[in-house]
Amino acid sequence: MHGQRPALPGGVECRRGFAGTVRSIQVSKEEIAGSTRILETVVHFEVDQPLLNAVAGRVDIVSTGLSTCDYRFTKGQKYLVYAWKREDGRWTTNICSRTRPLGEAAEDLHFLTTMPRSGTGARVYGRVNEWVHHPADEHGVDYGPLEHVTVNVRGATFSADRVTDNDGRYELTGIPLGTVSISVVTPFGFHAGAERNVEVKDLRGCVAADFTMHAESTAHGIVVDQTGQPVAGVSVEAVAEELAGYQPKAIHTPARTDNQGRFSFDRLPPGAYVFGINITKGRYQPPSGTPTFLPGTAVGKQATVFSLKPGDQTDVGTIRLANW
Repeated sequence: MHGQRPALPGGVECRRGFAGTVRSIQVSKEEIAGSTRILETVVHFEVDQPLLNAVAGRVDIVSTGLSTCDYRFTKGQKYLVYAWKREDGRWTTNICSRTRPLGEAAEDLHFLTTMPRSGTGARVYGRVNEWVHHPADEHGVDYGPLEHVTVNVRGATFSADRVTDNDGRYELTGIPLGTVSISVVTPFGFHAGAERNVEVKDLRGCVAADFTMHAESTAHGIVVDQTGQPVAGVSVEAVAEELAGYQPKAIHTPARTDNQGRFSFDRLPPGAYVFGINITKGRYQPPSGTPTFLPGTAVGKQATVFSLKPGDQTDVGTIRLANW
């Protein structure tokens, strides 16, 4: 490729590039059946020359230690590093990038140091996916991209909306320097996580912000004894209608009654539910007492069924305990 511009992996604006010195390497290991396995390697760099979306100071590059693609750095050596951000927010690289010893990176250094130092504005982009959780399933499922979802991007001097395409993607360019807030305008009954606040430090840079949208509903009620007095400190459980009477393991976090006997489920996935006490089993153990389904029966098929839709705030009424 002599004489050509280096093809930077993934696009110039979406990577961090710097020349730096490895100051230390921290390796986390575990012993299994007499053998040692590397769990994670963290390489601590001192940035000698910020080149692309980077600043002077310390940068940590992380690898799992479980892949042959991991780059093997040497303490005290200088490198040109191309890094990208992992899902957990930390930075990583591998042997498939153009990361290399600094003495072998003359062409890349020339390209990076002669790039324009200004740009028309940074880029914000990402994807919105839908997460669906059926009440009877222990885990939810990624249903893929959501189109026609509005994403708002705003800073001190601007605010703009973008609508996701049929692949769930959005993009906004020309972002000025400074703090940028990114959020999803969710329909009623849906949640997409907290607003993201990021700092744009390079007009050639980019910010990737993906969101996962899921539906939520709430349910609340009260637990009383046979005389009608509220019962505090008991765990109320929510179970999918089709699992009522089978004493499944708890899928949804139980709600504990307060001093007035009140309970509330704040983030249930929509679906058909029954509510009760001692209607699920713990891990490898049976329920702690006789099951009681709302309104006050021990028979699962006699339990009241509530169909919760996105955004519902349902009062499920009173669970009456006969032997309390």
